[in-house]
Amino acid sequence: MKKLFNIGMIITFVFGLIFAVSPAEKAFALSYDGTNPITTGCSSDGVTKASKHIIDPNGYYLGTVYLKWSYKCQTSWAYMKLTNAAPIDAFGNATVYSYTSSGSKRTSYSCASSGGNGRINRGQTSCHTAQVYNGVGYKAYAIGAAGGGTAKTTWY
Repeated sequence: MKKLFNIGMIITFVFGLIFAVSPAEKAFALSYDGTNPITTGCSSDGVTKASKHIIDPNGYYLGTVYLKWSYKCQTSWAYMKLTNAAPIDAFGNATVYSYTSSGSKRTSYSCASSGGNGRINRGQTSCHTAQVYNGVGYKAYAIGAAGGGTAKTTWY
């Protein structure tokens, strides 16, 4: 009986530790919201989780918007790459949207937001947004817009 009691106490202690640590880790992860994925080092293991071609109203392929994800940081951000250099300033922009798993919008950041590298201007071909936490309990998608065309990735 005493052995069973001790095992029960150990299990209770372990579960207590798990739940005591999780909120702190989550708060730390949420602190990545609005930060630059390059300067934080999160982009170093970034992979593409979704992408979509941007097509203008005349059917021309202008580029691609990507939803990037970092395993190390548990974050996502949007990256947009044009096929050719932008002909004018503010030609393109991407936005990453973060939601809870239940569907409530949390936040969004564009290339022009703090943490991003700015809209795609004349002569440039790409931009990235700030990042959002995208670990357990969260999901994200990206939208890219350029030259009258818009594209939305799937959720991840």
